[in-house]
Amino acid sequence: MPDLSFLPVLLIAAFVHGALGFGFPLVATPLLVLFMDLRAAILLTLIPTVSINLVSILSEKHWKQALRTFWPIPAFTIVGSFAGTQVLLSVDPGPIRVLLALVVIAYLLTERMEGSGPERQVPGWAKAGLGLGLGLLAGLVNVFAPGVVIYAMYTRMNPVMMVSVFNISFLTSKSGQIVGFVSKGAFDVSVLALMIWVVPAVLLSLWLGIRLRRRIEQETYKRLLRYALWLIAFVLILDWVVSE
Repeated sequence: MPDLSFLPVLLIAAFVHGALGFGFPLVATPLLVLFMDLRAAILLTLIPTVSINLVSILSEKHWKQALRTFWPIPAFTIVGSFAGTQVLLSVDPGPIRVLLALVVIAYLLTERMEGSGPERQVPGWAKAGLGLGLGLLAGLVNVFAPGVVIYAMYTRMNPVMMVSVFNISFLTSKSGQIVGFVSKGAFDVSVLALMIWVVPAVLLSLWLGIRLRRRIEQETYKRLLRYALWLIAFVLILDWVVSE
Protein backbone atom coordinates (compact mmCIF):
# COMPACT_ATOMS: atom_id res chain seq x y z
CA MET A 1 0.00 0.00 0.00
CA PRO A 2 1.44 3.43 -0.93
CA ASP A 3 2.49 5.86 1.81
CA LEU A 4 -0.30 8.43 2.18
CA SER A 5 1.10 10.21 5.23
CA PHE A 6 1.05 13.48 3.24
CA LEU A 7 -2.68 13.26 2.51
CA PRO A 8 -3.94 15.04 5.68
CA VAL A 9 -1.77 18.04 4.76
CA LEU A 10 -3.30 18.24 1.27
CA LEU A 11 -6.82 17.91 2.68
CA ILE A 12 -6.22 20.67 5.24
CA ALA A 13 -4.74 22.95 2.56
CA ALA A 14 -7.64 22.29 0.18
CA PHE A 15 -10.14 23.01 2.97
CA VAL A 16 -8.38 26.32 3.73
CA HIS A 17 -8.43 27.20 0.02
CA GLY A 18 -12.15 26.51 -0.15
CA ALA A 19 -12.90 28.52 2.99
CA LEU A 20 -10.81 31.56 1.99
CA GLY A 21 -10.74 31.33 -1.81
CA PHE A 22 -6.93 30.97 -1.84
CA GLY A 23 -4.12 29.28 0.06
CA PHE A 24 -3.58 25.69 -1.14
CA PRO A 25 0.16 25.94 -1.96
CA LEU A 26 0.69 28.59 0.73
CA VAL A 27 -0.44 26.11 3.39
CA ALA A 28 0.52 22.75 1.84
CA THR A 29 4.11 23.54 0.82
CA PRO A 30 5.56 24.70 4.18
CA LEU A 31 3.68 21.96 6.06
CA LEU A 32 5.01 19.23 3.74
CA VAL A 33 8.54 20.65 3.93
CA LEU A 34 8.50 20.06 7.69
CA PHE A 35 8.91 16.32 7.02
CA MET A 36 10.16 15.96 3.44
CA ASP A 37 12.45 17.47 0.80
CA LEU A 38 11.16 20.69 -0.81
CA ARG A 39 11.41 19.18 -4.30
CA ALA A 40 9.29 16.19 -3.23
CA ALA A 41 6.76 18.53 -1.62
CA ILE A 42 6.38 20.56 -4.82
CA LEU A 43 6.01 17.41 -6.91
CA LEU A 44 3.25 16.14 -4.61
CA THR A 45 1.29 19.39 -4.89
CA LEU A 46 1.47 19.77 -8.69
CA ILE A 47 -1.60 17.75 -9.73
CA PRO A 48 -3.83 18.82 -6.80
CA THR A 49 -2.91 22.48 -7.42
CA VAL A 50 -3.79 22.20 -11.11
CA SER A 51 -7.13 20.59 -10.22
CA ILE A 52 -8.01 23.17 -7.56
CA ASN A 53 -7.08 26.11 -9.79
CA LEU A 54 -9.07 24.71 -12.73
CA VAL A 55 -12.15 24.41 -10.50
CA SER A 56 -11.59 27.94 -9.17
CA ILE A 57 -11.10 29.46 -12.64
CA LEU A 58 -14.11 27.75 -14.20
CA SER A 59 -16.31 28.85 -11.30
CA GLU A 60 -15.42 32.53 -11.90
CA LYS A 61 -17.29 34.74 -14.35
CA HIS A 62 -14.44 37.09 -15.23
CA TRP A 63 -11.58 34.77 -16.14
CA LYS A 64 -11.83 35.42 -19.90
CA GLN A 65 -11.73 39.19 -19.38
CA ALA A 66 -8.83 38.75 -16.93
CA LEU A 67 -6.89 36.71 -19.47
CA ARG A 68 -7.47 39.25 -22.26
CA THR A 69 -6.33 42.18 -20.11
CA PHE A 70 -3.52 40.66 -18.09
CA TRP A 71 -2.23 37.86 -20.35
CA PRO A 72 1.49 38.81 -19.99
CA ILE A 73 1.40 37.85 -16.30
CA PRO A 74 0.33 34.19 -16.74
CA ALA A 75 2.31 33.86 -19.98
CA PHE A 76 5.61 34.83 -18.32
CA THR A 77 4.98 32.76 -15.21
CA ILE A 78 5.65 29.77 -17.48
CA VAL A 79 9.15 31.07 -18.28
CA GLY A 80 9.86 32.08 -14.69
CA SER A 81 8.66 28.83 -13.12
CA PHE A 82 10.73 26.78 -15.58
CA ALA A 83 13.84 28.79 -14.66
CA GLY A 84 13.07 28.58 -10.94
CA THR A 85 12.60 24.81 -11.16
CA GLN A 86 15.97 24.45 -12.91
CA VAL A 87 17.63 26.27 -10.00
CA LEU A 88 15.72 24.23 -7.40
CA LEU A 89 16.81 20.95 -8.98
CA SER A 90 20.44 22.05 -9.35
CA VAL A 91 21.31 23.30 -5.85
CA ASP A 92 21.09 22.18 -2.23
CA PRO A 93 17.40 22.65 -1.30
CA GLY A 94 18.23 23.28 2.38
CA PRO A 95 18.72 27.06 2.15
CA ILE A 96 15.69 27.31 -0.14
CA ARG A 97 13.60 26.10 2.81
CA VAL A 98 14.59 29.34 4.52
CA LEU A 99 13.55 31.27 1.39
CA LEU A 100 10.17 29.53 1.63
CA ALA A 101 9.86 30.63 5.27
CA LEU A 102 10.79 34.21 4.32
CA VAL A 103 8.22 34.24 1.50
CA VAL A 104 5.54 33.08 3.97
CA ILE A 105 6.59 35.83 6.40
CA ALA A 106 6.52 38.40 3.56
CA TYR A 107 2.96 37.34 2.81
CA LEU A 108 1.97 37.70 6.46
CA LEU A 109 3.48 41.20 6.61
CA THR A 110 1.80 42.41 3.41
CA GLU A 111 -1.59 40.70 3.25
CA ARG A 112 -3.34 43.32 5.42
CA MET A 113 -2.09 46.25 3.36
CA GLU A 114 -4.68 48.06 1.28
CA GLY A 115 -4.42 50.59 -1.51
CA SER A 116 -6.85 53.43 -2.02
CA GLY A 117 -7.87 55.58 -4.95
CA PRO A 118 -8.49 54.76 -8.61
CA GLU A 119 -6.94 51.68 -10.20
CA ARG A 120 -3.49 52.26 -11.72
CA GLN A 121 -2.71 50.97 -15.20
CA VAL A 122 0.69 49.38 -15.81
CA PRO A 123 2.39 48.74 -19.19
CA GLY A 124 2.63 45.29 -20.73
CA TRP A 125 6.38 44.99 -20.03
CA ALA A 126 5.72 45.53 -16.30
CA LYS A 127 3.08 42.80 -16.31
CA ALA A 128 5.53 40.51 -18.08
CA GLY A 129 8.21 41.31 -15.48
CA LEU A 130 5.76 40.57 -12.69
CA GLY A 131 4.84 37.26 -14.31
CA LEU A 132 8.51 36.34 -14.60
CA GLY A 133 9.14 37.15 -10.93
CA LEU A 134 6.05 35.28 -9.76
CA GLY A 135 7.09 32.30 -11.87
CA LEU A 136 10.57 32.28 -10.35
CA LEU A 137 9.06 32.19 -6.85
CA ALA A 138 6.66 29.43 -7.89
CA GLY A 139 9.51 27.38 -9.34
CA LEU A 140 11.74 27.86 -6.30
CA VAL A 141 9.34 27.66 -3.35
CA ASN A 142 5.87 26.97 -4.86
CA VAL A 143 4.43 30.19 -3.34
CA PHE A 144 4.12 33.67 -4.86
CA ALA A 145 1.43 35.27 -2.67
CA PRO A 146 3.56 38.26 -1.49
CA GLY A 147 4.11 39.40 -5.09
CA VAL A 148 0.38 39.18 -5.72
CA VAL A 149 -0.46 41.26 -2.64
CA ILE A 150 2.13 43.95 -3.41
CA TYR A 151 1.03 44.27 -7.04
CA ALA A 152 -2.65 44.42 -6.10
CA MET A 153 -1.91 47.04 -3.45
CA TYR A 154 0.15 49.21 -5.82
CA THR A 155 -2.30 49.04 -8.73
CA ARG A 156 -5.45 49.04 -6.51
CA MET A 157 -6.62 46.14 -8.62
CA ASN A 158 -10.25 45.05 -8.52
CA PRO A 159 -10.32 42.13 -6.03
CA VAL A 160 -12.52 39.96 -8.26
CA MET A 161 -10.18 40.47 -11.21
CA MET A 162 -7.16 39.87 -8.99
CA VAL A 163 -8.45 36.45 -7.94
CA SER A 164 -9.06 35.47 -11.58
CA VAL A 165 -5.68 36.71 -12.83
CA PHE A 166 -3.65 34.99 -10.17
CA ASN A 167 -5.59 31.73 -10.25
CA ILE A 168 -4.78 31.62 -13.98
CA SER A 169 -1.16 32.61 -13.30
CA PHE A 170 -0.66 29.90 -10.70
CA LEU A 171 -2.13 27.37 -13.11
CA THR A 172 0.21 28.40 -15.94
CA SER A 173 3.20 28.38 -13.59
CA LYS A 174 2.54 24.67 -13.01
CA SER A 175 3.23 23.98 -16.69
CA GLY A 176 6.68 25.53 -16.37
CA GLN A 177 7.34 23.47 -13.25
CA ILE A 178 6.25 20.24 -14.93
CA VAL A 179 8.48 20.89 -17.96
CA GLY A 180 11.32 21.77 -15.59
CA PHE A 181 10.98 18.50 -13.66
CA VAL A 182 10.70 16.47 -16.87
CA SER A 183 13.77 18.14 -18.44
CA LYS A 184 15.85 17.18 -15.39
CA GLY A 185 14.49 13.63 -15.26
CA ALA A 186 12.96 14.39 -11.87
CA PHE A 187 9.29 13.88 -12.74
CA ASP A 188 8.23 10.65 -10.99
CA VAL A 189 5.39 9.05 -12.98
CA SER A 190 4.44 6.87 -9.99
CA VAL A 191 3.82 10.04 -7.95
CA LEU A 192 1.67 11.38 -10.78
CA ALA A 193 -0.43 8.21 -10.82
CA LEU A 194 -0.84 8.32 -7.03
CA MET A 195 -1.88 11.97 -7.05
CA ILE A 196 -4.57 11.34 -9.67
CA TRP A 197 -6.18 8.93 -7.19
CA VAL A 198 -5.84 11.52 -4.40
CA VAL A 199 -7.46 14.39 -6.35
CA PRO A 200 -11.12 13.41 -5.65
CA ALA A 201 -10.48 13.55 -1.87
CA VAL A 202 -8.72 16.91 -2.27
CA LEU A 203 -11.63 18.33 -4.29
CA LEU A 204 -14.12 17.05 -1.70
CA SER A 205 -12.17 18.87 1.01
CA LEU A 206 -12.17 21.98 -1.18
CA TRP A 207 -15.97 21.74 -1.53
CA LEU A 208 -16.40 21.39 2.25
CA GLY A 209 -14.27 24.52 2.72
CA ILE A 210 -16.42 26.42 0.25
CA ARG A 211 -19.53 25.37 2.17
CA LEU A 212 -17.97 26.53 5.41
CA ARG A 213 -17.04 29.91 3.89
CA ARG A 214 -20.70 30.95 4.00
CA ARG A 215 -21.09 30.07 7.68
CA ILE A 216 -18.02 31.37 9.52
CA GLU A 217 -16.63 34.77 10.35
CA GLN A 218 -13.85 35.27 7.81
CA GLU A 219 -11.66 37.51 9.97
CA THR A 220 -11.54 34.97 12.80
CA TYR A 221 -10.62 32.20 10.38
CA LYS A 222 -7.92 34.34 8.75
CA ARG A 223 -6.47 35.23 12.14
CA LEU A 224 -6.10 31.55 13.05
CA LEU A 225 -4.47 30.86 9.68
CA ARG A 226 -2.00 33.71 10.23
CA TYR A 227 -0.98 32.28 13.62
CA ALA A 228 -0.45 28.86 12.05
CA LEU A 229 1.66 30.28 9.20
CA TRP A 230 3.84 32.26 11.63
CA LEU A 231 4.46 29.07 13.59
CA ILE A 232 5.28 27.07 10.45
CA ALA A 233 7.70 29.73 9.19
CA PHE A 234 9.43 29.82 12.60
CA VAL A 235 9.78 26.02 12.69
CA LEU A 236 11.23 25.96 9.14
CA ILE A 237 13.90 28.52 10.08
CA LEU A 238 14.65 26.79 13.39
CA ASP A 239 14.94 23.41 11.65
CA TRP A 240 17.44 24.85 9.15
CA VAL A 241 19.51 26.52 11.91
CA VAL A 242 19.68 23.29 13.95
CA SER A 243 20.64 21.20 10.91
CA GLU A 244 23.52 23.49 9.93
